[in-house]
Amino acid sequence: MKEKHLLTLLSIEAAACVLFCILQRSVSGFFSTIVAFPFEQLGVGLRALSLSGGAGNAAAILFYVLLSLIPAGIWLILKKKQKTMPIDFTLFLLSVLLFVVLYYMINPGLMGFAVPGTGKWSLGSTFYSVLLGYLLIRALLKYRNAGAKKLQEGLWLLLGAVNIVLVYGIFGQELGSLLLNLETVQKGNTGITLSDGFFAYSNLNTTYLFLFLRFVIHILPYVLNIIIVFLARRLLTAMREDLYREESVKTADKLARFCMWTLIVTIGLDAGFNLLQLFFQRQLYQMDYVVTVPVFSLAFVLAVLLFARYIREMQRLKADNDLFI
Repeated sequence: MKEKHLLTLLSIEAAACVLFCILQRSVSGFFSTIVAFPFEQLGVGLRALSLSGGAGNAAAILFYVLLSLIPAGIWLILKKKQKTMPIDFTLFLLSVLLFVVLYYMINPGLMGFAVPGTGKWSLGSTFYSVLLGYLLIRALLKYRNAGAKKLQEGLWLLLGAVNIVLVYGIFGQELGSLLLNLETVQKGNTGITLSDGFFAYSNLNTTYLFLFLRFVIHILPYVLNIIIVFLARRLLTAMREDLYREESVKTADKLARFCMWTLIVTIGLDAGFNLLQLFFQRQLYQMDYVVTVPVFSLAFVLAVLLFARYIREMQRLKADNDLFI
């Protein structure tokens, strides 16, 4: 996927996530949680079709069966092309799960979960966990014996998928949390107003401001990581063309420096936000203190720095070898 196409896809995803977050707050019965998408909407549609009459009920049953058999159909296609792997039998499990998930989405009153309101979330999470697990394991098995070029192509595609997850983190997870927190604070602290004799205003304004500030601080690492992914993809492209070119070395150094500053900025902002909350804690009705211990991020930065040094050293050795010849 080219960079232009990836940017278009990410823009569409961001717009869809924003729309979903808005609908989730205004039409909660139809958009309860993003992990239930699109099963919840399909369930509502199939239920309405089933209740429309005899023909509608027959059509609803047909669509229900066909939708549930999609994973099994994918297995048949792979089998026909002789591209099946043992892990592909998971597709039959996914078909069974789809039968169950869609059945309860069509009949939400039959969900007998002990914690009210968790049925759709539980069903969607279970299905997606099995689906993602299957896709990841299949990808690992596919690339386990691949050559260097094939591995580079796989990593390039994987980095594109990482950006899709990061965009969801910004416009799906964090934006959804912001809207939920704003709604929670407003409902839990109604009627709290102050007056200076001329104007009446809510003393929740400081809390709202900090919620927006926390949102910005939370999404900044996602934004920086998206830039890191694009730099990493650019590095892979340069390495495919010629590992020893100056462009490859410069891109590796740029990636290493950006990773280091990303980690520094993330740690600094978390600490600064904690200090701000401590200073304004008497005016805040919701607080979120974060103690950052980015062990894996630090390990990743050190690995990238080491990789950049290796590329620089290999380029120097190649230049010396060329001079010797």
